[in-house]
Amino acid sequence: MPTYLIDNKRFVFEDFDGEIVLINLEDGLYYSITDSGAKIINLLGRGLSVDQAISHLSTLYKNAAEIPALVQSFVDDLVSQGILIASSAPQSAETVTETAPAKPANARFAAPVISRFDDMQEILLLDPIHQVSEQGWPHR
Repeated sequence: MPTYLIDNKRFVFEDFDGEIVLINLEDGLYYSITDSGAKIINLLGRGLSVDQAISHLSTLYKNAAEIPALVQSFVDDLVSQGILIASSAPQSAETVTETAPAKPANARFAAPVISRFDDMQEILLLDPIHQVSEQGWPHR
């Protein structure tokens, strides 16, 4: 199974204590991903495949049977929106371990959600960061 990364040619992003904020430099839209969605993005960012991320999450939550469909649907949505792209990097053999579960043992994995905002679109598109060469910011 392929690995995925955020398309850093089109998006800038930052993780703010569990909330991932992404800004599309081409159209000025920005996105917020929290909770289970942020956990998925962070696992994929560590080089794990979707299957590996699902396997890890299934050990942390009691509704393990629901997790594959929820994660795959979320990844498919991010790919269709151009946020995630398939990575050419070799698949990681990394295993993820946590000394303490992220949630209590009886916690349920919630469907990941991505929120899209366009209220600052005009302002973001006026930013001179858009006046750059193919190499991206900070090259002109």
